Amino acid sequence: MKTLYFDCFSGISGDMTIGALLDLGLDFDYLKAELAKLPVEAYELKLSRVTRSNLSAMKFDVLVDGEDEFHHHERAKHDSHHHGHEHEHKHGQGRSHSHSHGREHFHRKASEIIAMIRDSGLNANVKRMATDIFTKLAISEGKVHQVSPEDVEFHEIGAVDSIVDTVGTAVGFDALGIERFLCSAINIGSGFIHCQHGIFPVPAPATADLLRGATIYQKHAQSELVTPTGAAILSAVVNRFGTISGFAAERIGYGAGSKQFQDFPNCLRLMLGEERDISNTPPNDKAIVIEANIDDMSPQNFAYAAEKLLQAGALDVFTAPIQMKKGRPGELLQVLAKPDSADRLVRIIFEETTTIGIRRYAVDRVTLDRDFVTVQTDYGSVNVKVSKLGGEVVNFVPEYEDCARIAREKKVPLKRVQAAASKAYLDTRVY
Repeated sequence: MKTLYFDCFSGISGDMTIGALLDLGLDFDYLKAELAKLPVEAYELKLSRVTRSNLSAMKFDVLVDGEDEFHHHERAKHDSHHHGHEHEHKHGQGRSHSHSHGREHFHRKASEIIAMIRDSGLNANVKRMATDIFTKLAISEGKVHQVSPEDVEFHEIGAVDSIVDTVGTAVGFDALGIERFLCSAINIGSGFIHCQHGIFPVPAPATADLLRGATIYQKHAQSELVTPTGAAILSAVVNRFGTISGFAAERIGYGAGSKQFQDFPNCLRLMLGEERDISNTPPNDKAIVIEANIDDMSPQNFAYAAEKLLQAGALDVFTAPIQMKKGRPGELLQVLAKPDSADRLVRIIFEETTTIGIRRYAVDRVTLDRDFVTVQTDYGSVNVKVSKLGGEVVNFVPEYEDCARIAREKKVPLKRVQAAASKAYLDTRVY
């Protein structure tokens, strides 16, 4: 599986991401042609090879009409990566403008920009990724400033920056055929930033919100190193944050930020390759077991509670009959969860069941690597979940929901669709 590894030793921004993708092999003319499918005009894309502390990198810039080179670099001073966005609830780490012109008074709402992306001639995969990134950005900005995400407003130049960065990044991911995303611990920088709403610590509030769950640290730079758009990219696409457990890089690209530090390369490094198993032992995973004994609840309510728990992120939910004190029959409700979702699930159990007490304890969970492949049958396309141990397939199961939907639509037995999907997988894969 083609995998991209974000090495964020100097943070991340949208323009650094695109610069690194271009260094990896994304065609600049193709990028410009794809961005031209959006109804956004009056800007120019610039690409140059630069050096950051003796490290060669690609520098990607968006020059908006009416903004000369002096002001383009002036707004870069507000951000170590010369990136960000300008809207009514602006953070000073973005591309700020020290000059004024008429176009700066025109605003675009986040909802309008998302609609623009969805209505464009871009392919479905690019639309999905770009919309996910921009939605993450709008949700965090809105949360910080108590504005609904769709009403977050961008000044015209800030909107152009954000549209190019989010859509351009999605174009790059799609063009390079990336299927999985990994990310290192993230250097966020340190210090304080000045913006319209005052002085904020690094990372800025929206950036901090977007980096929930990621491993962050502060080193080398007394400056902001992660922008909201950079954080939104990671939040939208990364499958796993942490150290590399086994990876073979085929290509490496560097995207440069604008600010230069002494003896420290202000760059984002992207590695394109694939994960490699270094052990045949299935990976250990920390999990929490949450359970309760219940003897005074209507049986049909268990199904409703289980549905809500699964929707809220439970890994598994089940009940089992038990004999409780005084010989009363009851049910054991047990939930398997990731540690960061345990509190949320405990609340749901208290709200949706009659229990007045819950037990919770940590467990080690051993899992197989899982992947999905799509097979074609005479009845339609079916996703098959494939489980691997040390890279070797040990199990595969056609997805029940796909098979059930097709069985209803085609009015054929469910087991016939499942058998057809299994045969299609075996005909095209090595079991």
